[in-house]
Amino acid sequence: MAMRWITDNQATYGRRLICSGADIDDFMEERYYRFCGGKIDVNRPAIDVGNFIDRLFKERVEYSPDDSDLPSGVLGATVFNQDKSCLIRISAGLYKERNAVQVRGRFRFTCAHESFHALVHGPLFQGAGRLFCHNHTIKEDVGNDQPKVGDYTEWQANRGAAALLMPRSIFEQCVKQIRSKSNDHEFLVNTLVRLFDVSKQAATIRLQNLGLLSLAEDDFELQLNGIDSYRDLRER
Repeated sequence: MAMRWITDNQATYGRRLICSGADIDDFMEERYYRFCGGKIDVNRPAIDVGNFIDRLFKERVEYSPDDSDLPSGVLGATVFNQDKSCLIRISAGLYKERNAVQVRGRFRFTCAHESFHALVHGPLFQGAGRLFCHNHTIKEDVGNDQPKVGDYTEWQANRGAAALLMPRSIFEQCVKQIRSKSNDHEFLVNTLVRLFDVSKQAATIRLQNLGLLSLAEDDFELQLNGIDSYRDLRER
């Protein structure tokens, strides 16, 4: 199914982008390959998301990674201007702590989330507009392959963030290589975290969404930011 826009009076902005998770994966992976010039090192696949924003969007997007003017609870925002340019803003607090172990994954995911908004969601607005992305809407643990009733825009940006940080074909290749060395599932997750520079939650949910978990692995208990098992994670 190709991405397409429809009029939807029930949607927040009166329009809605129709697309599947697989559509988003394909779209963002193409942007990843474009950024890398088609030269991929599977031993170092983690994308420099700040440089991605600077280079790929330089004609129409300004990146402001240390913005103290965002409202409380807002991790990032994408501002669309009348001239079709836009500005990606990241909260000062998140940027300041971006290299801390417990924050780095959230910072990178937020940047990738806003990148998807900038690439795709401009048509939501007739002219200028803005999307504020709060702590509760930028989620690395989106385990369902379709959005629940609510804001499709944020679900799409979350899936787009995962697809940019962990492109499907490269992620699947890495999983295959890791499993050829060890069947230990915790080793798999930890290696993916290191390779793609993401959180354990993000790596685990990517495995789930791409159908790369066996039944045994799906019930494997692993401490993930206070979540005791993948079964618990799915039920949230």
